[in-house]
Amino acid sequence: MEVGAVQFAHSEFAERAPFQYRACGLDNVYLTSGYEQKIVGGETYTAVVEADDLYKAIAEHLVRRRKVLRGQEVRFLRKLLGWTQADAGDALGMSDQSVARYEKDQGSMEGPTDRLFRLYVLGHLDGLIDPAKVLEEIRQSDSLTNDNLVLEHEGDQWKIAA
Repeated sequence: MEVGAVQFAHSEFAERAPFQYRACGLDNVYLTSGYEQKIVGGETYTAVVEADDLYKAIAEHLVRRRKVLRGQEVRFLRKLLGWTQADAGDALGMSDQSVARYEKDQGSMEGPTDRLFRLYVLGHLDGLIDPAKVLEEIRQSDSLTNDNLVLEHEGDQWKIAA
C-alpha cells in the first residue's frame, strides 16, 4: 500500500456520523460514541450510556463558556437544577414570567443574573453547594426576629455561637 493512499473499510467498521441528541432539549448536541440505536417495530430508539454524566458534561460546557445562554440552554440548566420557573425566578430575584421570557428567547440573561445562575449550576454539579439548601437557609434567616450576630472563637476559628 502506498503512503497517503486512501483506505476504505467495510461499512460495518466505517465511522458513523455524529448523532444529533435532541432528547436533552438542545438542538446543538451531537454524540460520536456512548450510545446505541435499535430499531423496534420500524421506530429507532437510542440508549445513552451514563446519561446523567452526559447531562453534567453538557451543563459544565454551557456555564463555563463566555457566550450568552440561549433560551433552550436556560431551560436545560433550570431543569438540571430541578427548578420550576418560579423557583428560578425566586433564586435569581425575578418573576417566573421573566424566566419564561428568557427560555423563549424574548430577552437574554446577562450581567449579575447570568453569573449567579451559572454559579448555581456549578455548585450543583460539583456538589459543594446545594443551591436549594442555601436559598432555604436565607429564607429562614430572613424570618428571624433577632438580628444580633453572636460569634465565638473555638480552636483557631470563629463560628456562630450556639
